[in-house]
Amino acid sequence: MRLKIAAAVATGALLAAGGLLAFHHGAAPDSGDRLAFGTSAPSPVTTTTQPVPPSSSSAPPKTTPPVAGSPKTSKPTTATSTKKAGPPPKQAVPNAVGTITFYAAEDNDPPGSREIAFPEVLHGRAGGTGTFADPLTFAAADGVFAPGTRIYVPDVKRYFILEDTCATCSGSHIDLWVGPATDSAVLDCEDALTHDDARPYEVAPPPTLPVTPGDLYRSGTCFKP
Repeated sequence: MRLKIAAAVATGALLAAGGLLAFHHGAAPDSGDRLAFGTSAPSPVTTTTQPVPPSSSSAPPKTTPPVAGSPKTSKPTTATSTKKAGPPPKQAVPNAVGTITFYAAEDNDPPGSREIAFPEVLHGRAGGTGTFADPLTFAAADGVFAPGTRIYVPDVKRYFILEDTCATCSGSHIDLWVGPATDSAVLDCEDALTHDDARPYEVAPPPTLPVTPGDLYRSGTCFKP
């Protein structure tokens, strides 16, 4: 029994050796051969491709959602400055009507003088320029106006102040000083400025009315409204 087993073993060893030689010197065994020799096939390699994140240059811009209650941003506006027009010049508001006449040094009393009844008021003698601060002299019936009363006469655009009395005047009749002239032409100027009808004037006027200052008759020239 031992000899047969040994022979069988020897025979198996030779067969095995022959197979090994065939393996080493022959063509490479295919997968079937490897499986026959007990070697398992290698597992296939799986390559995983990671997604490439988009570059920052191609990414869409981020937008910030509006916050509730936040004020809206509006486009800046260009402020247009408008220059306001100044108030229109004030006009006289006549509150008296009467005869308006004129006198000068030539027909004063005494003639050729500049004497006045109330020299203590402002000028000392008949004069002035016709502005609110330096009104011209005017005369009226005694007691009608208080000395120093200012008036404005729209016809000649001048202020006047009561510094004299007029013997031929009554009521609202006023007599306006035209200047210190003593020539006969000043009488013609007085007549040219006098109207037949009663004329308006303003008692206690504001100081901002339009003025054409100066004597109504000066160097042979008479004021023309």
